[in-house]
Amino acid sequence: MLRYARVVALAAVGILLTACGGAQEHKGGEAREALRTAREQVAAAGSARVDATMATGKRLTSRSTGALGWADGIEGTLTVQVTGGELAASTRALGGDPSRTRFLPDAQYTRMSDRFAELQGGRHWIRRPYDTRSDLTPAEPLKALIGAEDVHRVGRETVRGAPATHYRGTSGRRHIDVWLDARHLLVRGTQHVGDFKVTVHYRDYGAPAAAERPAARDTVDFADVAGAG
Repeated sequence: MLRYARVVALAAVGILLTACGGAQEHKGGEAREALRTAREQVAAAGSARVDATMATGKRLTSRSTGALGWADGIEGTLTVQVTGGELAASTRALGGDPSRTRFLPDAQYTRMSDRFAELQGGRHWIRRPYDTRSDLTPAEPLKALIGAEDVHRVGRETVRGAPATHYRGTSGRRHIDVWLDARHLLVRGTQHVGDFKVTVHYRDYGAPAAAERPAARDTVDFADVAGAG
């Protein structure tokens, strides 16, 4: 249980859904064109403020807020609040409440509690290197939807009081929804696989985003934590 709680704690503090036939293919083509434009706009913006919620079924829910940049590798800081679930108490004990996650170009660093540090030789931060094949920017779900066979435009909706256009599709096991504003910027995105779901709102594109690298003496690698008993 302790090992699982440690891994779930990191997941919680880390920060972020059919068409066929001629007419539908035409709509899919229009959707892809809009998504390509959005991908270019998001990449050019370079940063944004984010507000994300995550749920792993009934086990854990959390909310992350802050700013992320991606102009020259991912960089930024998120504050994470555990909001509920069966593992909320154990996750708060190990991860702190709220906790912080810093994103740097090579890895993300999550600040854990003093109780966690007691179990890790006084070290408070978990370092988790990125998969070098991964795209961690908001452009990634847009890219995934562009390649989805079932991508389509759902319709016009309102996101936090502003008009937006909703697009949907699947990529592998991922169900993806995105909402684009009048400037073709991503304002909301959801992804879910099984009982895992994350929703991210984006605003203030171009906002400053930064993170300071924790001291090496206060850092433990994720692989060592996940493998601990």
